[in-house]
Amino acid sequence: MLGKISEKEARLQVSKSFPWCPFCCFENIKIDVQPERDHDFILCENCGAKWEMAIQEKVKSIKLTATSIDWKGKELLEKNLTSKFWRDKAWLCILTRKVPENHS
Repeated sequence: MLGKISEKEARLQVSKSFPWCPFCCFENIKIDVQPERDHDFILCENCGAKWEMAIQEKVKSIKLTATSIDWKGKELLEKNLTSKFWRDKAWLCILTRKVPENHS
């Protein structure tokens, strides 16, 4: 675990990057962090998207390893991207999602 941050700190950092899924806007993201592994994982339990992250003193990179069930993100598969990229994408998801019209 040389240079790797604690599970609690990793969860805190990831929750800032993934306040919700950047593809489906789902808020319950599963963060799987284990001190003995080189990589840890993020999983959206709603759409199935999965990310692998490299953590040392901080989250270094996050790579999409599985798209959402409707293939959102296929152009981003296997690319190492920053946590800022994913945070911005998550916010864009929330800001552009369609809200059902009220038919009174």
